[in-house]
Amino acid sequence: MGGSLSNLENQAVNLKDRVFDVGQISYVYNPGLYPLGTVTTLPVIEDDSDKWARVTHEFTRDTPELQAEFTAMNQKYMFTWCLDPMEMMSHVPIHTLDDFQGLKIRVHGGAALAAEKLGWAGVSVPWEEIAVAAQNRLVDASCHPVAVVGRDAGLHTIFKYYIQPFIVYQFHFATVMNLEAWNEIPADLQAIIMEVNDESVEDALDYLHQEMSKGRQDLVDAGVEFIDFPATEYAKFVELAGAPVWADWVTEMNALGLPAQKILNEYQAALDAYVAP
Repeated sequence: MGGSLSNLENQAVNLKDRVFDVGQISYVYNPGLYPLGTVTTLPVIEDDSDKWARVTHEFTRDTPELQAEFTAMNQKYMFTWCLDPMEMMSHVPIHTLDDFQGLKIRVHGGAALAAEKLGWAGVSVPWEEIAVAAQNRLVDASCHPVAVVGRDAGLHTIFKYYIQPFIVYQFHFATVMNLEAWNEIPADLQAIIMEVNDESVEDALDYLHQEMSKGRQDLVDAGVEFIDFPATEYAKFVELAGAPVWADWVTEMNALGLPAQKILNEYQAALDAYVAP
């Protein structure tokens, strides 16, 4: 836990090699190992974290092409859970898309793809180094999970402004088991585990809701200024960083011989068909 056995960059391969039996992987850290799965982390593909987590779990569990990516990694997919969404904090007030121009912006995953489309000065800063980079003004703004993970890292004591609502993308985590370890479990116990996997998505969301509420209050208590980003400006962001980036993703996946448009269409259809419980 907490990186004591591995880190997110290496954990997927460690699980494949059975350095340990169960752990977390992320499409964001290893996109080349799970290329089709990265459809779920495209910018602005879904701004509702509850909807994203539930649909992504069921879609991953039930889609043969995504299951094949885990099998190729000698892994059994268990369940998806999400962090608080990837949003924006900054040292300077940001009220329009133009205000981002000229700033050094920490980007990651889907945010890097969006930054390229918008002509932002994207800076790649590992998660462990964001606090130092922000404190030393090596970045002017940062895309990261703000209310919970960012708070836990102390970023709310460094950045002055929280731009919201400005959800860039949803960060992906999946809990997986080494496939050999999974196959050693009796079938009746496997069935119980699969039921618990579905329940785990809801447990994770319940925890996220509690912590999001606490986290936003912690930001207020720390003196962070909440900037209400205009809906018209965010709509421009969606227009520029949504479908154009998705089209690039399809082209990239097609070059690998993968059925990208099919997966994108099916994932969007699943999102469209979602009915909240």
